[in-house]
Amino acid sequence: MARRVVFTVRSPLGYRVMLTRDRWREILRYKHPALARKEQAVRTCVERPTMIRESAKDPAVHLYYAPAGRVHRCVVVAPADGEERFVVTAYLTKNIKKGKERWTS
Repeated sequence: MARRVVFTVRSPLGYRVMLTRDRWREILRYKHPALARKEQAVRTCVERPTMIRESAKDPAVHLYYAPAGRVHRCVVVAPADGEERFVVTAYLTKNIKKGKERWTS
């Protein structure tokens, strides 16, 4: 059964990032309903972030940040297969987490 994909984009780090419809529904339903109808903003955050950091807990997990008014939009991306990664979650935050900086605009 094919996965239904909301988007697949290339990250500034060179790999592809995918967001599936099922993952997006989980994010909205159980974690961050404030992001409803913000698929394009999440996509843009991955394509054109202002900063990418490694997670302090797992360096293979990357956190993408972009301004969203007085806060930051954060998209958390984890490894999938080969050069492909997937969106784990996305949320709005006032704080940028600690971790090694991988990229900045």
